[in-house]
Amino acid sequence: MKRSSVRVQWDPDHNPMGEKFERRVIQLGLRGETLRNYSRDWIVKIENITEFVQQQRIYREPSKWTDLITPKENVYPVENSEIIHKLGLSIRD
Repeated sequence: MKRSSVRVQWDPDHNPMGEKFERRVIQLGLRGETLRNYSRDWIVKIENITEFVQQQRIYREPSKWTDLITPKENVYPVENSEIIHKLGLSIRD
């Protein structure tokens, strides 16, 4: 793990108010050549979205969350029991 240029860390997911969800999400840490590639070659655009975020602030109440414009997220189904065990995943219906 010490030699890997990519590290995986499980972090709590958060709702639009910043409160923690029960589910967890993967955070990737990059270093070495992977970090250099990411910062030099893989980023195709950086955009200031301050104005957009300020406009979305009116939807911060839970009753208005359905009106928030957010990226589409999908839960990735992991069916391989070895991978489930290695990643420490729990199975939910």
